[in-house]
Amino acid sequence: MLKEKALNAAKLGLEYFVREQLQTPESADCGRFPFIADCRNNVIQTWTTNWTTGVVVSLLLSGHRAFGDQRYLEAAGRGVSYLRSLQNFVPWQDRVFGVLHENTPQTPVAHPRDALTGAWAMLDYSVVSGDEAAGKAARYYADWFVRYGMETGYPYWTVRFDDGDWEPHWFGSFHSGSAFFFYRLAQVTGGQKEYVDTMKRILDFYNENLLGADGNITVIREHGTKADLDRTADPAWAPSGWIAMHKFNDDFGALANLAAWQYTGKDRYREAARRFLDCMARQQKADGGFGPADWQDSIPNAAGVILLEMLTAKRLGAVDGEYDAVMEKTAQYLLNQQYLNPESRFHGAFHGMTGEYRVDRDFCNTRATGYAIMSLLYYATENTFAYKVEKQR
Repeated sequence: MLKEKALNAAKLGLEYFVREQLQTPESADCGRFPFIADCRNNVIQTWTTNWTTGVVVSLLLSGHRAFGDQRYLEAAGRGVSYLRSLQNFVPWQDRVFGVLHENTPQTPVAHPRDALTGAWAMLDYSVVSGDEAAGKAARYYADWFVRYGMETGYPYWTVRFDDGDWEPHWFGSFHSGSAFFFYRLAQVTGGQKEYVDTMKRILDFYNENLLGADGNITVIREHGTKADLDRTADPAWAPSGWIAMHKFNDDFGALANLAAWQYTGKDRYREAARRFLDCMARQQKADGGFGPADWQDSIPNAAGVILLEMLTAKRLGAVDGEYDAVMEKTAQYLLNQQYLNPESRFHGAFHGMTGEYRVDRDFCNTRATGYAIMSLLYYATENTFAYKVEKQR
């Protein structure tokens, strides 16, 4: 019964994205989706960027695999067209050649983790659709990332398309999930060495410096000193609510560790994934979600990520039944987060944080909606595509 509810909820969410996608071909915004929605006032506050569009493209590919609905693949294609419009191919800008701008081709910055999510979606779209240009675009970004993005030994936080400094000079835990993109590239290219090596370099740094022995995450460390900046970081770059969110939403770091374990056979990656997931299982809140102990509400987008990672751990044999009760509570929590109002354009979306990183049930956002759909779909059926680890052990 719960799996049936999960499947229906995921379908309703997919329909929301198809219905509300911008589809005017003459508009440069064609392909974007609602990002933050004020459901009380029926207003879309912001539209998706490189990474949030990438997330929706990926879940649409999984929806296409699960339901066979061609509209989902067509919507994913429109999203990829928007993503490709963001990619910088100015020949004299060697240090950012192939990078996806954050919002528009005029945006002067990009966050490499965000651009990577867009490239990841383009790669997966190319595999499903046969669109070779999308695959080449993803490879251009990957090759930039290997050559320039890893200059410090771990990916940059932000890069610029002008002559400005690439600040802040911080290491971010959210890059743990970047390793999964290189896992996918290794799969697609038959194990190209620089992609496998980059996957391992990212995870080895993250597992040693940002993922604690107890499974808790340090979100920010300073370049050079590696000092913990979680309590002192400039809120202009890292608001306190955003930091709190990333202590529970690991940006698919555990998923990447599970993928690396399967690909390399190295137990250190399985053990790192277990550290985080065991920690989350211990901290699950009464409502079935996850978040700081002193917060009344759980963080909506964390639950989808954690559920997907726990499901993956079990299906790969990294755990037995230890997470079963946790996963059932998490799935029910996610179902309770869906906005159900057939009279509203946001019917089918999921509650999430505001633009100020507050939990507010009057708001839905794509981070929470995308991760909820992805995880509920995988909870209900293994017939999905994106963010999925191939069992090799």
